[in-house]
Amino acid sequence: MSIKPATILRLTLLGFILVAVPLTIGLLNTLWQVDHLAERMRQTVRDSTQAVESGRLITTLALSMERSALQYRVLRDTAILARYRDQRAPFIGEIQRLLNLSLDAGLAERLRQLREHEAALLRKLKRLADKADATDERLDEAEQLSALTASIPFDVTALVSRESERMNARIDAVRRLLIWQAIALIPLALSIAVIFSVLISRPLRRLGAAIRQLGGGGFDARIEVDGPRDIRELGEQLDWLRRELAALNEQKLQFLRHVSHELKTPLTTIREGAELLRDGIVGPLSEKQQAVARILHDDSLQLQAQVENLLNFNRALSRPSIEKRHVDIGALIETVVEKQCLALQARCLRVHVQMDARLSPLSVNGDAEQLRAIIDNLLSNAIKYSADGGGIVIHLFQRKRNLLLDVVDEGIGIDEEDRPLLFEPFFQGRAPSRGPLGGTGLGLSLVESYARFHGGFIELLDSDQGAHFRVTLPIKARTGNDT
Repeated sequence: MSIKPATILRLTLLGFILVAVPLTIGLLNTLWQVDHLAERMRQTVRDSTQAVESGRLITTLALSMERSALQYRVLRDTAILARYRDQRAPFIGEIQRLLNLSLDAGLAERLRQLREHEAALLRKLKRLADKADATDERLDEAEQLSALTASIPFDVTALVSRESERMNARIDAVRRLLIWQAIALIPLALSIAVIFSVLISRPLRRLGAAIRQLGGGGFDARIEVDGPRDIRELGEQLDWLRRELAALNEQKLQFLRHVSHELKTPLTTIREGAELLRDGIVGPLSEKQQAVARILHDDSLQLQAQVENLLNFNRALSRPSIEKRHVDIGALIETVVEKQCLALQARCLRVHVQMDARLSPLSVNGDAEQLRAIIDNLLSNAIKYSADGGGIVIHLFQRKRNLLLDVVDEGIGIDEEDRPLLFEPFFQGRAPSRGPLGGTGLGLSLVESYARFHGGFIELLDSDQGAHFRVTLPIKARTGNDT
């Protein structure tokens, strides 16, 4: 079905019209059927009433006319004959009126016979009037009208009963017709409504998917939305926005690359110079000078780590392909904890690593460096926001076909207002950091990106104290281009 009106409004109106047309036809047909049935019922009631009334009058008039004929035969009074003739006109009229109704063949034949017998009786009465002595003229049984009309009321009653049965049958037929009409028209109207709902909602869903694509940073795929003209125009505007965002994103990546490299070179020089001073290569240092050299060395390492985070974030934005290989997550956890040993000792923090003994091996297929960065960033984040002397729990376990990594600290937790933006780049929450140097707000964003590259995700769970992060990774990871 290829229907492409100019706008969504016209498509909606067309759908409404196409849905309304069969329903309107059904309604008009129903009104016509009911009106026709009502007219038939009124006609049947009129005919039945007329038939009963005519049958009663025919019987009454026949008896009266027969009495008048017998009186005239005896008395020969012209007034009686005139009375007979006066009664004869309505008698013949009622017979003709009854014959005009839809009668069965038997009743119609009896009425015609009654009319013929009455005509024969009239002829006999005329002969009596023409003769002075007519004692031989008698009324035989065929000329006795009352005998011929005795069964007419019963025949009329039977006729009314048959008409009533036919009307009931007609009512049942109309009812069945209307039921089948409803059975046919309602699904047709619903089908048309569903078709137009799909025609209207499908381009809107594509627009929503295109917007989500832009929101997720997918600037490579061209946006094409088919449908009415106004939807296509919106799609073209979104594609223009995609190109603009892609250009801005590329500029941002270039800026991050340049800034990171520009920072990395002098930081390396500062760190190496601090090491030379600390090692006494340029001459002996006093105790205060050695303390300054150590501070320079440590801070340069912190700054270099943040620059490395910027570079990692830049690589994550470029969506690199993952070279999958067998990675032991348990071994990575031990390596990361050992690397953070000095930071843990400086804050008197305890790390409790819990691994499900049933998991063998504790591994997934993926990129070892990205998986290590996930663990390292979560542990660094826990150290940064934990209270001195507190504890950190790292729990690795399997659920169905997923490997779950929980990192729980005993800090002040995540503010409710910070949760929606927690995994956004460069976002830093309201909670004060206890680390020696402020972060860049890229750690959790990198964790979210790397988990997504491996077909998994990160979530913040509710916790009585501190923050509880959970990373879910499939045992068989998808390719790095999957999101």
